[in-house]
Amino acid sequence: MAPVSHAVRPLFATQADFLPDLWPLAAVAVVLVYLVLAWVFPAFLRPLFWLVAHTLYRFHVYHPGRIPATGPVLLVSNHVTYLDWLLIWVASPRPVTFVLWAQFYRNPFLRLILSFGRGRAIPIDSSGNRPRAVVDGLRRMSAALDAGQVVCVFPEQTLTRNGQILPFGRGVEWVLRNARQPVPVVPVFLNNLWGSMWSWARGRVFWKLPPEFRRRVAVYFGQPLPSPCTAAAARAAVQECSAACGIESSDYTLPVNRQFVRSAARFRNLFRCAFIDVATGTERQLTWAAVLVGAWCLSRWLRTRVGASQNVGIWLPTGAGSALANIALSFLGKTTVNLNYTAGTDSINSAIRQAGIETVITSAKFTARIAINLPEGVRRIDLEDALGGISKGEKLLRMAMVVLLPGWVLDRFVLRLGKTRLDDVVTILFSSGSTGEPKGVMMTYRNISTNTAAFIHGVELDAADRMLAVLPFFHSFGYTVCLWAPAAIAMEAVYFPDPRQAKELGELCRKHRCTILLGTATFLRLYLKRAGIEDFRSLRLLVCGAEKLPVALAEEFRAKFGVLPLEGYGCTELSPVVSVNLPDVILGGVRQRANSPGTVGQPIPNVCARAFDPETTAPLAHGEEGVLGVKGPNVMLGYLHQPEKTRDVVRDGWYMTGDVGRIEDDGFIRITGRISRFAKIGGEMIPLDRLDQEMHDILNTNGDRVLVVAAVPDVKRGERVVVLHLPDVFARLESVFARLRERGLPNLWIPDPRDCYPVDSFPALGNGKLDLRRVGELAKQAAGLN
Repeated sequence: MAPVSHAVRPLFATQADFLPDLWPLAAVAVVLVYLVLAWVFPAFLRPLFWLVAHTLYRFHVYHPGRIPATGPVLLVSNHVTYLDWLLIWVASPRPVTFVLWAQFYRNPFLRLILSFGRGRAIPIDSSGNRPRAVVDGLRRMSAALDAGQVVCVFPEQTLTRNGQILPFGRGVEWVLRNARQPVPVVPVFLNNLWGSMWSWARGRVFWKLPPEFRRRVAVYFGQPLPSPCTAAAARAAVQECSAACGIESSDYTLPVNRQFVRSAARFRNLFRCAFIDVATGTERQLTWAAVLVGAWCLSRWLRTRVGASQNVGIWLPTGAGSALANIALSFLGKTTVNLNYTAGTDSINSAIRQAGIETVITSAKFTARIAINLPEGVRRIDLEDALGGISKGEKLLRMAMVVLLPGWVLDRFVLRLGKTRLDDVVTILFSSGSTGEPKGVMMTYRNISTNTAAFIHGVELDAADRMLAVLPFFHSFGYTVCLWAPAAIAMEAVYFPDPRQAKELGELCRKHRCTILLGTATFLRLYLKRAGIEDFRSLRLLVCGAEKLPVALAEEFRAKFGVLPLEGYGCTELSPVVSVNLPDVILGGVRQRANSPGTVGQPIPNVCARAFDPETTAPLAHGEEGVLGVKGPNVMLGYLHQPEKTRDVVRDGWYMTGDVGRIEDDGFIRITGRISRFAKIGGEMIPLDRLDQEMHDILNTNGDRVLVVAAVPDVKRGERVVVLHLPDVFARLESVFARLRERGLPNLWIPDPRDCYPVDSFPALGNGKLDLRRVGELAKQAAGLN
């Protein structure tokens, strides 16, 4: 029998035996110590919330230093999700006391977190059942500010139901008036949270999958506002933070051509219908795989044939062929110039000359209907020749790669689109100039990509929608919304080349059950006359722009077709969408007004508008009427070869639209007039200064003014051109109009002889310049509109 050892084991070995049993106790002790510290010092919760925020999102904070280091501060923020408080808590360099509306405070989790320890939240019952409770809550806010705390309030009082900012409650004004000392008000904007599972996007909260994992979100702190300020002014400041955040965060935007590749190459999208095209007269369908392969093969075929010029012209109708040409040229890094086939020859040749176009892509079938006379030295490529020159073997190879490779591989390593820079010019859109030539508006990938994303999020487009795309790609709305919006999210587009063919268009809408349509008031009148009563029943959204939408016309359209047209607003120089009315929303017992008849809607995400003095261009107080300025990442790069004109209209990031209006308290934009020298007839821009100059040139007046051209409202076409002339000129006007046609001016520009009125003199300003405001009044009076 082996002897038993009675040697004493070392003390450290005995302690080591007990270590496994101590780990749980140590963990509990650490948690308890952390909770005690967090109870006494709520800032200790911040690392935990930082970890949560950065796990859920790619999280960015802009300008936290704008929160004063000491003293009271009131943060006013938009309210998008149930996690807004967490993001602001993490972003703020100082501890924050949150004001919670009673419906949120009743949530046990939020009440536990936000009332933990000394960092207690302030509940306010806004239901109206306990009026005294509201006053008590506001007094607690004032007391917290008097104690030098940072207080955050969500003045909308509830979560947004459509992503737009709700009107702000006026409790903020009461708190600021009753504070013992001036309290700086810091506006806060929470960016890109709409659509997350914590928001009301898609009609419900929580019970939905997020559209993307770890989406990129941001908290943006604006410049402090003077105290006291009105609730409407605070809301406007938050909207301006939205635009500023859009500009600063746009560096992370993926260019639209890369978005298209990644969306089209997703396996669930590959063999879904992409385009239904009737531009050639016979209906044909293309899948997203076919569109991607077609654009890829076309870009390879064009690579050695489009020449060295950066700008390439396109003379094609709205349809799959035009879409393929635009996408293919973007793959090559070329800038597209979609030429306006409804314009006169002089305007077309001017655009070709200004842009230095050496090659124009067109179609033999299209030019048989609408011919183009290219200047000498400009090459022509027919799309039929290009597509016919691609071998079946190449198509099969590209199709195999599209099916087998993920979109990000195709984007980065195969097509090598990573070289596309956001500030590269993707297209040049020519708008009518107030002088003798049209102006080329240079749009960058940043402009088009951010505006496309904002429109998609603003109206909640998704792949289940089907757009009836009728606007031409030389039109800014057509280029951004009808071309790139469907491509960015793999949404089906039904292309129809002529929006005036009401009967055929209505039948197409009914056949394919389209849900989205963009148009103008002029087109709606045609549809009312010629379309069937069931043709537009499937639409969930019908947006009209380019000209004013009369309320009576919208109601007449709804009475016949069951869908209410909504008015939007935009400019070519703004990529183009600025604002849009939307259907009202009722979710979770809350009604959010999104449509205000007579206005052009609220700004889309990351865009803001304000009024400026027309003489001094100084910003006006909220609610005052002035020239509308618009700011955001959608503001154009500039006019082609015209830096002086660019500086005239873009000032400190604001584009001056030339429209007169005001911003209402709830954020809706109301346009009340125009000071720019254009008429909008049937949605087309008519440059009055150019028409005026052409008529004077024909009359050969040697610089003497004998007439003035103005625009007056017209029930049918939006506006019409009126000529005020000296009495002895009338006999020559018929020949002047004939000469205008000979010069190639469109018929739409030429005034009706019945709209010519004699005057003894023309109103002038003190400096001798023509008084355009009085001219407009005189024109209305002569036309019997006063």
